[in-house]
Amino acid sequence: MRLPEVIAYQRRRIQNPWVFLPLLGFGTVLFLGTLLVSFQAPPPPPQGPALTRTGLLGPILAAALGGYGISALYLWWSPAPWLWTGGGATHVPFLRGIFQAAAFNSLYILLLAGLQTLLTWRFHHHPSWAQLTGMVVAAAAIHGTGAAMAGYFITLWERTKLVKEETEKRLREAHWVLLRGQLSPHVLFNALNGLAELVRIDPVRAEQVILDLSDLYRALLDHGSKPWTPLREEKRLVTRYLAVEQMRLGDRLRVEWQWDEALEDLEGPPFLLQPLVENALKHGINPCPEGGEVGLGLTVLGEDVVLWVSNTGRPLPLVLGSGVGVGNLEARLNLAFGPRARFRLHNDGTYTTAEISIAKDALRRTP
Repeated sequence: MRLPEVIAYQRRRIQNPWVFLPLLGFGTVLFLGTLLVSFQAPPPPPQGPALTRTGLLGPILAAALGGYGISALYLWWSPAPWLWTGGGATHVPFLRGIFQAAAFNSLYILLLAGLQTLLTWRFHHHPSWAQLTGMVVAAAAIHGTGAAMAGYFITLWERTKLVKEETEKRLREAHWVLLRGQLSPHVLFNALNGLAELVRIDPVRAEQVILDLSDLYRALLDHGSKPWTPLREEKRLVTRYLAVEQMRLGDRLRVEWQWDEALEDLEGPPFLLQPLVENALKHGINPCPEGGEVGLGLTVLGEDVVLWVSNTGRPLPLVLGSGVGVGNLEARLNLAFGPRARFRLHNDGTYTTAEISIAKDALRRTP
């Protein structure tokens, strides 16, 4: 990393509670310990303001600077020398890292000790310059080496964690692409099966359905190529899909929308409704000679956005088989939202309803 990138990385680290809170706790312990030791020194002669006369100001400031400064060195800044490569590499070789860390940490300790000495000089009796220099050099050697090792292991742990997270992310993306890729041919195959039946019954209408299928498949490919799409696009795709099915089923298929247009700008994974509509037609409408009704909805219920598809006709089993559509949908919901999304089927005797509930703040909003 280059220096600006290292500084930006360290700025992000201090905003992480797992870095900031231990730093604060460790610094407080060091601060109180240093303050306690400082009060063992002989009291200064009375002079100046009250706080100065009691000798509290210098020791308090010096103890705070020392405690929180050392804590920041070990827990916050120690990885910086291991990250600064001056180029595009993410970390330095071990020997170079040791040299950089020792130099940086020693300079840090020297500056810290110098500031502490200036703060307490007028309040306490100090050893000779030779003794003071020896103490500072010893502190620089101890903390310089300790912080160098701390920085190495922190960097190693964070890099390992980052690689693991990146690997898991790529695996999720690959799984996501695979799941999306399953849907388009799956929808087409099911539609072609219905078309084969229509060719025998009404060849003229079948010809029109073939043209509509071509448009639908292009829309499916475009829709499935995006990881997130506005819900209005989902409605548009399902409307086109239902139009193709309407050509096949005729008056046997009756559709009703209960759609809150104020929620259309929210974005979710593609193919949320389409597999449910396909399932309703396949299991509920197709087996019934008289057909039935399909209802589709989008609404808010509490803190959740709810999408649902209901159908009359033959009741669906409340536990579906291993079909691609619904199983694929559940897998994609789990990848995208984890426990913040739920899918369920329920039957009230007349309607079978498939329902997706997603926490509203988990959905994106179209800019």
